[in-house]
Amino acid sequence: MTNNQLNGSVDYNRRRGYSRSDIEFIQELVGATPDGAWGPETVLRTAEWQAAHKLDHDGRVGPSTYALMRAGAEIRDTPKSGEENNLAGSVSVGCGLAAYDQSFPGHKPEEAMQVAYDMALKMGAREVRFWSSEWLIQNIGHKGNLYSGPWLEGITVPPDVVIGAWIDDPIKAVTSKAFVERLQAMHISVASLMINRANTTPSKVPWDLRWTRKELETVGKLYDDAGIEIVCTAWPQPNQAQIDAMCNDMTWILEATHSTAFEVDTESNWHRRFLRDFGTMQEAGKVLGHEMRIVAGDCRRLEQTTYTYHAENSSEAVLAPYMDRLLPQAYSVRHRDHVVVEWDDVLGPGQHQRLAMNRARQAA
Repeated sequence: MTNNQLNGSVDYNRRRGYSRSDIEFIQELVGATPDGAWGPETVLRTAEWQAAHKLDHDGRVGPSTYALMRAGAEIRDTPKSGEENNLAGSVSVGCGLAAYDQSFPGHKPEEAMQVAYDMALKMGAREVRFWSSEWLIQNIGHKGNLYSGPWLEGITVPPDVVIGAWIDDPIKAVTSKAFVERLQAMHISVASLMINRANTTPSKVPWDLRWTRKELETVGKLYDDAGIEIVCTAWPQPNQAQIDAMCNDMTWILEATHSTAFEVDTESNWHRRFLRDFGTMQEAGKVLGHEMRIVAGDCRRLEQTTYTYHAENSSEAVLAPYMDRLLPQAYSVRHRDHVVVEWDDVLGPGQHQRLAMNRARQAA
């Protein structure tokens, strides 16, 4: 590697949000000094490990590399809520599934979705939330899944199971009657609205609403009349000013939308590089959880979603224990790589739901 490539890979890995124990695990696996910090040695050893496993050997530990590293180490069953050791406590665990147009060896996409859905229910999930409604509903050609909508229309949903969808589609579409009717046809009874624009750059405005008050009041009435619950979803940062701004707006947003839950999506935005006004991530998580509870009151759920390998979906979670429900994003395809994934790959529908939900139970 050139120095620029090496430094670029170090910066990339730092931005991924891995916990200290995650980094030490990687370092021990690849033969680097296990000091819990990203540096040139770790990147070089990682590149060697990637080359040995026939991966792109750039030293960058993205989702595919990390999934392969953890394969076998974390695919194990943990007790469900109410079973021995009761790892989940009072926090319920659902499952988020992707709806993308991917083929699997010997299986059509809708068959893969059926297996992923069945596995989530078998593992105890009582809510399955799909991402994204855009691909579920609008069938937008090469980017979309031409099978998910018809497949969902044809399933029989158990009486104690909820089907939901995260929604960040254009506001004009979301507030149309035709859009709502498509949700109903696919048994979707929970709509998680993305309230603010995601922010993963410190220099940008940290809290930026996507909706006006009038638009939120319109969607609130429309979905309430259709019998669809609205969950208000936001991307917070461990930043006191942003937490305050988010919670101040959520006070009226939850009322305007008739929302039943206040959800946070903790991805690359919930990372210590955004830490402001707090000494630790633990402190930030405690404050955010406390302020969310005040805003939500006793009548609304607190929810959290994140990707499988985020620290918040692990035993090191600092915010998840304050939540009522966790919905790990158990995306069962390598949709960003545009490649066919093997059925029993750690990211395939044969394994990924198990991995994501087991980690979520450890977080709970």
